[in-house]
This record gives sequence, structure tokens and C-alpha cells, in this order.
Amino acid sequence: MVVTSVAAAPPGHRAWSSLFRRAQRVSATLAATRGPWLILAPHPDDETLGCGALIAALSASGARVHTVFLTDGAGSHPEAPGWSRKRIAGLRRTEAATALIQLKGAQALHLDWPDADPPAPGSPAFERTADRLTAWCRAHRIRSIAVTWGGEPHCDHAAAAALADAVRRRIAIPLYQYVVWGWTVADMAERVRNMRVVSIQTAAGQPRQRRAMACHRSQRGGRIFGAVENFRLPSAMLRLLDRPTTLLLEMPRAA
Repeated sequence: MVVTSVAAAPPGHRAWSSLFRRAQRVSATLAATRGPWLILAPHPDDETLGCGALIAALSASGARVHTVFLTDGAGSHPEAPGWSRKRIAGLRRTEAATALIQLKGAQALHLDWPDADPPAPGSPAFERTADRLTAWCRAHRIRSIAVTWGGEPHCDHAAAAALADAVRRRIAIPLYQYVVWGWTVADMAERVRNMRVVSIQTAAGQPRQRRAMACHRSQRGGRIFGAVENFRLPSAMLRLLDRPTTLLLEMPRAA
């Protein structure tokens, strides 16, 4: 992946502007009344990059915000000298915990699916996870779920969306989708043109979001070196943290 310059514009500017213009404005205070919230993140760092300011703003408004990580994140730096998958997963779990402290989020649940190898929807492994997460949501009285957009160009992000949909069909609660890598999809706005969009003012949470993003050092080019594919978040993706509102795509209610 090409790393762009620090001054690079965030991806999907036109799509973001299009969605923002037609979005329903909701204050963080009102959104907090729809909690407790679950933020389902495919990997450790997606919670901060896609929803960090939202987590911080909701928490500051009195909502309890839980985060569930779908994968262990161990595939980000394959064959790095001295770094086994287990060690990478442990580091990324620690980084996520530190980031959530900055965001004032609740302690996270890790489902530990293998990175970049999700079970197919409907498979026994997928259904077991859906049942487990459904029980966890009931135990924590979750009333709203936010997950990555189903059209994201990464198998784990799409799998997270499918899992969240399976859970909400079991317990019939509102489901929203947030966008991370989906902003890089050229026809993203067209693909979601029939979906309702909610805009939540989260500027107050941006300072915490930036501090949380700094905790994910391994994803910003630090800690792990010499991998076959040495992943580093492009500067353009980090510019997503500059946007003062969080846009959520509202999924139609389950039949």
C-alpha cells in the first residue's frame, strides 16, 4: 500500500460531503440515550479510526459504550523477525486496551477470529460466534450496535457487518454502520444512496480520538519492523480523524 504525504486529503471527500448533506443531525446527548452501545470493530484500531470520537462523545454524554474486536489482528505484519502471530496479537490487544482508556470506553471483548480468515456466514463457527455475541449483548443490555460498512474492501470488515446483522436479527435492536476503508471505494456514495444517514456531532471527542490513535503504534509504523508486508496506516487515512462529525448508515429494521 502506498503511503501518501502528511498533507494528503482524507479519502472519500466527495462521498462524505454527499452523505453529510442528506444526513439527519443527531446530538451526542440524544445518541447517548440510545445506549448502551456496542461498537463492533474488525481489528484493533478500527474502533479508533472509525468511531473513536463517537465513543468519546457518547461516553462524555453518559452512555456506556462497549467495544468488541472480531479478529486478533495478528496478520498485520507477517513474518516480522522476532514477532510470532501470538506476540503480535498480544501487542495489538494491549494497544487497544490503552486506546479505550483514552476514549473512556468500557473494557473490550475479544472474539479472536484469525486475522483475514473469517468463517463464512451460516457456517458452524460463524453461528457459534453469533450466538455468543447475542448472549453477551443481552447480558450487557445493548440497545444499539455500530459496525463497519458491509461494502468495505476487506474480508474482516465485511464479516463484522454480517455478524452484527446476525446478532440484531436475534435481538431486534437498531444497527448502524460506520465507514473506515469504505471511503476509498470510488462509488461508495452511490452504493449507499438508499440508506438513511445519521450525523452525530463528535468534535468534542476528537482530542481523545487522536490520543487513542497514538496508542496504536504498531499500525502507525512503530514497534514491529522487517515484516514481509510491513503495514502502516497511510497519512490520508489518519486525516479521517479531522472530521468533526461521525456519519452512521442506518440499516433497515430486520424483518
